[in-house]
This record gives sequence, structure tokens and C-alpha cells, in this order.
Amino acid sequence: MGSAEVAIRVEEIDELSPGLLEALVAMEKEAFGKGGMNEWFLPPFVRYGRVFVLWVEGDQRPAGVAECMNSWQEPQCVYLFGVSLNKKWRGQGLGTRFLQDIIGRLRMQGFRALELTVSPNNMAALRLYQDKLGFRTIAFCKDEYGPGEDRLLLRLEPL
Repeated sequence: MGSAEVAIRVEEIDELSPGLLEALVAMEKEAFGKGGMNEWFLPPFVRYGRVFVLWVEGDQRPAGVAECMNSWQEPQCVYLFGVSLNKKWRGQGLGTRFLQDIIGRLRMQGFRALELTVSPNNMAALRLYQDKLGFRTIAFCKDEYGPGEDRLLLRLEPL
């Protein structure tokens, strides 16, 4: 089934039930291993940042999650801390639709820019961010997450 046939809903959450917390943490762990959100980090993001959940019609489990925080140095800029999709929904265009929805919401809320970091080796993510969504590389961050964990800093502006 292609993504055009799948009805989705994006929800900005302001509270976490234990079941939703467990499902989102499992999805993050699957996507990012030790670098994913955990039970200690996700609740403060819900309370003090923005957390978006992707739902696919007919599925009781969340299909995706994205966490954002605001920049203290540039209040009109949002940092996309992480975005992940459940394995069963990858490769169907849902990540693009999910991020397009989030970008539209941020634009309507008055934000002007969105930044994120990505591994220079993550070609699928780079195609999504740069080719499909229009992000541009603004910096190379050597050892961003420790030795050998380089990242590219990408920016989308204007939203």
C-alpha cells in the first residue's frame, strides 16, 4: 500500500500515558539505539519542547515521533532533535508527509527556521531533508556525539 492511500494524523502531544511513553521509547530505540529518546528525556520534551506523534488510520500503535526544542540563541529557530518511524511504515513516504506537516505547523506558529543534525553517511535521511524538503548544509560538526560520530548541521529557512 503506497503512502498516498494511507490516511495519517499528526498530533502534538502535551501529556504521555505510560503506554504511549513505552511505545515511543521502543520506536526511538529501534531507530537510534542508545542515542534515542528514553523514559527520562521524552517527558521533559513533552512539557518544555514540542513532541509530534504520527498515527496511521487503523493502527493502534504510533507510526512515528518527532521531538523539537526552541533555540535560546535564535528564538525564531526550532531544532528538530529527532524523528523516527516505526519499521513497518518506513519507505512509504510517511516520513516526508510527517515532516511536511510539522514544518507547516511550526510556520503557522511563527517560527522562521528549522535546524537538525544528521550523520553524513545517512543517505536516505539526506535525500529526504535536502532533496525533498529543501534543507541546506550549514556546518560539519566533527565528533558531535563523541569520537567518530560526525554530523552535518542542516537548516531550512524560511519555513
